[in-house]
Amino acid sequence: MLMLQPKWQGHNIWEEISLITKHSPFLVIIIGLILLVLWLFLLWRFYQRTKLDDLIVAVHDLVPQVGDAKSPGLATKRWGRRFRPLVNNINSVYDAAQQAIMEEHAIERSKDEMVTNVSHDLRTPLTSILGYLGLIINDSKQQKLSRDEIMKYAKTAYDKSGQMKSLVEDLFDYTQVRQVDFKLHWAPLDLAAMLQQLAVNYELEAKEKNVVISVVSKPTVIEMMGDPDRLARVFMNLINNALKYGEDATFIRLTAKVFAEKNEVEVRVTNNGAKIPAESLERLFDRFYRVESSRNVKTGGTGLGLAIVDGVVEAHGGRVRAESDDEMTSFIINLPLMPED
Repeated sequence: MLMLQPKWQGHNIWEEISLITKHSPFLVIIIGLILLVLWLFLLWRFYQRTKLDDLIVAVHDLVPQVGDAKSPGLATKRWGRRFRPLVNNINSVYDAAQQAIMEEHAIERSKDEMVTNVSHDLRTPLTSILGYLGLIINDSKQQKLSRDEIMKYAKTAYDKSGQMKSLVEDLFDYTQVRQVDFKLHWAPLDLAAMLQQLAVNYELEAKEKNVVISVVSKPTVIEMMGDPDRLARVFMNLINNALKYGEDATFIRLTAKVFAEKNEVEVRVTNNGAKIPAESLERLFDRFYRVESSRNVKTGGTGLGLAIVDGVVEAHGGRVRAESDDEMTSFIINLPLMPED
C-alpha cells in the first residue's frame, strides 16, 4: 500500500501507514487478514512438514523392530487426523510383516520338529532290526540259537521293518498332500459303495479284536465327485485309528448322510472306545501328534494318519473334526457332493 501511494503525506513509514489507515481502514483490514491467513497457512505447512519428517524417522526406527512380537507399531493418536490413515496403513503393513516373520519362524521350527520326529521314529525300529539281525548273523558260526529263537528274532525284525515302511509311506503321502501343486484325480464315485467295501476289507481284523464294523448310508447310493484313492485312504486311516486306539471298543460304525440343500455329505466314523482327552481333540490333526497314552510299541502309530486325513479333506473343499465323550468317539467329515470349481 505504501508503494501504491503517488505521494507520501507523512514524514516516515509509520506516520504514512497511520494516515492510510485513517483514509482506507477497510482496505487495510482486508490486506491484514490476507497476510494473516497466508502466514497461518505457511505455519501449518511447516508444521505438517515437520510431522512428516518425524513420521519418516519413526518408520525408519520401526524397521529394526520387525520380528519383535512385543513391538506395538506406531501410536495412531500422536500423528493427528491428517496422517492417521497413513499411519494405519503403515501399521497394517507392519503387522503383516510381523505375522509373516512369525509364520516363517513357526515353519522353521515345524521343519526341525519334523526332522527330529522322523529321525526318532526311524531310528527306533532300525535299532531293533539291526540288533536282532546281528544276533542271528553272529550266531551263524556258533549256532547256539535254536530255530524257534531265530524265527522269533527274524519275525521281530520283520515287524519293525513293517513299522518303518508304514512311516515312510505316511511321510510320503503327507508331503504329497502338503505340496503347493498337489492335485486330486477327480472322478465320479459311489461313496456308500466305497464305505461298504472298506468295511468288508477290515471285517477280519475287526473280528480278531472282537469289534463289529458296520455301515449305515442314507440314501443307499451316494454319487459324488472326488478322488477315489485319496478318499479311500482317508477312511482307511480313520478305521485303522479306531482299531488301534479305540480301547475296549465293541463296534465301529461308518454312517453317511446326504444334505442336498447344502450340496454335501456327512460321514461319521464312530466307535465306543476310550474317550479322547479334551485337551487333545484340537491337536489330533497336527502332524506327528499322538495322544500321550497311545505312545507305545503296541500301536506303533506314526502320528501322520490324521494329518493326511485333514490334508485330503481340505483339498476336496471339505472339513473334518473330532468329538469324544464317555460313550462315543466320532470323526466327522463333511464333503461337497459336487465341487463348485
